[in-house]
Amino acid sequence: MTSAQRGALANTVSSHVALLALDTAKQAGVPCSELAPIAALVRSPSVDDRTRVPTTDMTRLWEILQHHIGPEAGIRMAALADPGRLHVWDYLIGAAPTLAAGLRTAAEHTATICDPAVSMRITDDGARLSLDLADSPFRGPALAAFAEFALAITQRRAREVFGDCGIPVRVDLPHAAPRRYGYLVDAFGTGNIHFEQERGGLTFLHTDSCAREPYDPRLYSILQDYARNLLEHPRPAPTWPEQVRTAIRYVLSDNTAHGIDIDDVAHRMNLSRRTFQRRLAEHDTTWRAELDTARHELATTLLRDPALPVRTIALRLGYDDHRTLSRAFQRWTGRTPTEYRRELTRSAVGASD
Repeated sequence: MTSAQRGALANTVSSHVALLALDTAKQAGVPCSELAPIAALVRSPSVDDRTRVPTTDMTRLWEILQHHIGPEAGIRMAALADPGRLHVWDYLIGAAPTLAAGLRTAAEHTATICDPAVSMRITDDGARLSLDLADSPFRGPALAAFAEFALAITQRRAREVFGDCGIPVRVDLPHAAPRRYGYLVDAFGTGNIHFEQERGGLTFLHTDSCAREPYDPRLYSILQDYARNLLEHPRPAPTWPEQVRTAIRYVLSDNTAHGIDIDDVAHRMNLSRRTFQRRLAEHDTTWRAELDTARHELATTLLRDPALPVRTIALRLGYDDHRTLSRAFQRWTGRTPTEYRRELTRSAVGASD
């Protein structure tokens, strides 16, 4: 990964990992109110396969999982990760010709799902194949949950394709041993587990039988190219004010001609009115400012449809009449809605010529 790519991805993780953590928390019965701020970020309609979310939010999710589930949090999350949940990374190990090649490829593209501060290192001495989690931005309970999840999901993907070759002969973990760790023995398929190690890691026996049949080199190449493309073109998660404006647009769409109220939007974001207002203040904005911006964005979109009368657009935006919309639109753009539409028409005609 280049330094420019690392910089673009710094302090973020894939939205796929955050979504998996949210689903794990939901399955464990974590109250929605505790997850709401992060859920609103990750489940935004604008989130796609390229979207990254702040590592600080992922740290909070790890801590929530540890608090509600206990030491098994990371393993529970790996067990919920059916193939495809982690997008392209999920297929890099299994598409490789050998287990060794698959682990190297997965390690090379770790940043497709993790913070780029996380790195995997592969060591191959001909007899044993070792994978180490060299670095991590997490500490304390979050580190324990992350390390167990990262190693368990890697081992699971290896075992799904390469069978017994994907069962490690040794597991290293950086944290202290929990009171009971039978769940780790079950997850990794070995009791040779060592705690309080310098770093987390898996060690496999290197055998000639650890090869994939059939092997499709073209598919393997396509997956690697796609993973590299994700690293080159990440998308930051929408900011919290952007999420507010998205929620406003949804409420406006649902409440046509019924206006809009702050309580409607707060409810949409699973927040109380007081908490919603406090978070607006924390982001140096106000309800009125965000409502005004959301109306502006939605108005310019709706005015592109010549079949929609300005009066109808005004009602959709929660205004009492079209004159109120006209005054607001002039304040935003210096033009009336009709003038704006006329300019759009002239531009379209000019482009066709």
